[in-house]
Amino acid sequence: MSESNEATLGSLEPKWDIEWVDSDSSFKTICRDLSKETLLSIDTETSGWQTGAEKLCLIQVGIPSREFTVIIDPLAISDLSPLKPVIGAKLPQLIAHNASFEQRQFSRHGIKSLGFIDTLVLARELRPDLPSHSLQACCRFILDIDISKTEQTSDWSKRPLSDSQIRYASLDAELAFYLYRELVKMQSELVVDENMHIPELMQELSSLVQDRLKLTKSIATQLAIFNAREKRIRDVIREKLVEGESAYVGNYGKCSLTKVKRTEIVPELVRQRYPTIASQVIQEQVLRKDLLMAVRQNKLDESAIDEVTKLIGYIDRLNIKVN
Repeated sequence: MSESNEATLGSLEPKWDIEWVDSDSSFKTICRDLSKETLLSIDTETSGWQTGAEKLCLIQVGIPSREFTVIIDPLAISDLSPLKPVIGAKLPQLIAHNASFEQRQFSRHGIKSLGFIDTLVLARELRPDLPSHSLQACCRFILDIDISKTEQTSDWSKRPLSDSQIRYASLDAELAFYLYRELVKMQSELVVDENMHIPELMQELSSLVQDRLKLTKSIATQLAIFNAREKRIRDVIREKLVEGESAYVGNYGKCSLTKVKRTEIVPELVRQRYPTIASQVIQEQVLRKDLLMAVRQNKLDESAIDEVTKLIGYIDRLNIKVN
């Protein structure tokens, strides 16, 4: 992160100006202004989701070009449809962290979006090593700042909101943009010139591998130990939960077991329900590794496997050795 970014984020107070919008007339005016922008960061606050009575209580819109955040009060505005040209157009581009949550809120009010740039998705793609990809975790590990989420569970349906709630709401829209900006920088470093020929690409690959080795050489062994030990600890935790030990919620995080359905398609039922396409999708196959294991377990002739095998084609397997 650049020095200017650190100065901007260090205090954990919103640096952008804030405008509170709670009347139909001012809302229509601000929506016209927002529709002229090329990039906006979006966040929302809700209440009642725990009880199934979810209500949209706040819409925060960051305007990076003006370093300005608009906080819209949906509880005071009779009609949110003026937002449709903002949310439902190709421009402005919309940024959000965990954008599906925002899309759900707008959809409940009849406002459809053409899509968001989701910093949660970008962070998962670019930093799969992170222990979590929440906004708080991404700010900590990518932007190198710690943010408080104490207001996250506060009652957003009460009016007036406290100064602390307003600062929290405004900061989230601001941080979504800062995170987006940092992730885009990372993305730009992934670009590979597809016009290069293989010798040039091999040179690039060799250089990359050597640079990575230099960077990690002093910590490679310890990092491998950490990774292996982390996996083992996770396995032991799972075993203990399966055996009946209590789930944990505390200073070190939380862990529990969730029942996840395991399903499989029943071929005979497919034939009954989809007779016209059953022959297209139902395939009889035997995995070579399964057959080999069964042959060995039953002490049968392995050489006969070739007699029940036929060539059906070839795949291109890449072989690379980097010097």
